[in-house]
Amino acid sequence: MFTLLSLQKPRIKTVSNGDSSVKDDGELQAAMHFLTRDPLFDSEKPYSMRYPPQGDLPQSNIKREKHLLEIHNMRQRLDDLKFEQCGFGMMNMDSDMSYDDFNDGSKITSVYLQEIGEAMKRTLNAKHVYVIDYAVRRRHSEFPISTGKNYKYDQPTAMAHIDFTCDEGRRMLQVLYGDDADKVIQGRWQIIKYLSTVYDIEIDTENSSLQPNSAWRPLRGPLNDWPLGLCDAQSVDFANDTMAGDIVFRDWATENMQVRYNPMQKWYYLPDHIPSEVLIFKSADSEGDGANGELEIFNQHYLRIRYALTSKVCPHAGFFNPQVRKHELPRESIDCRAFVLYADLDEYPPEVGNLFQGHM
Repeated sequence: MFTLLSLQKPRIKTVSNGDSSVKDDGELQAAMHFLTRDPLFDSEKPYSMRYPPQGDLPQSNIKREKHLLEIHNMRQRLDDLKFEQCGFGMMNMDSDMSYDDFNDGSKITSVYLQEIGEAMKRTLNAKHVYVIDYAVRRRHSEFPISTGKNYKYDQPTAMAHIDFTCDEGRRMLQVLYGDDADKVIQGRWQIIKYLSTVYDIEIDTENSSLQPNSAWRPLRGPLNDWPLGLCDAQSVDFANDTMAGDIVFRDWATENMQVRYNPMQKWYYLPDHIPSEVLIFKSADSEGDGANGELEIFNQHYLRIRYALTSKVCPHAGFFNPQVRKHELPRESIDCRAFVLYADLDEYPPEVGNLFQGHM
């Protein structure tokens, strides 16, 4: 079953501090970080290096600011929100994976990614789905306060962003399919990200007549800790609220979209998120890409085309939930990113390129 999600008139408030509050109607106010509207970015592209650079080059030039948002309970609006308009939706999907299975990368790859790919293909009536990557996130009890050490697991991403630009998605398809890329790109393509929670499940040996390894059920949850905030694409002024940025690794780089705050943006979250509820949202969509192009000259060495996008992609970020109760466990979730392809091919070409090396 797939529930498509849409838009109502924005009712967003902002303050300059990080206070949060809860409202009686189930809505909440919570802080989120955005790219600052700074004159620096009139002449310099935002970047973040995922390793310490040599010399005097700063590891990142990103400046962020915190705003207090009114974040709406999407459960109260599931019938009104439309996926193609707002850029996000919810898909119900059961999995054969147990909680412990999410510690096993080979099982995630061989079972869960196959399940999610088939579900996405059916849900969106796509011809082919290629899962790009995945991340298992287990929030450290100290996060977002730094421990001074690297976390064992990925943590929630607390700054509003969009994972890829359309130009980056097109480049990735060319790398992935090599000489056959044009066959794939001739049809509509999307990059869809999806997220589901991961529960701790235990065996109830006292109240079950079955063998311990046969009867598993969630004893903890539903989860509300550090949920994902999703922004209605219809409320985003993409030409003014977003900006391409670089994420640089030692031997490759990728381009995402940084998001600036605008009081007209409308944000949603899913309270009491259970594992069978999979949030899906668009990170790139070739349909409507690049309308009303406008050339920007950053400096004599760098040119950029800024587009007023017509495709509905979804800014998103994790945020601290002021409604979370003391006894609730820290967030544990898995998110995946995938190409969803619509070209009407009898057979899709094999993947020949490595997306995560050699591009600088």
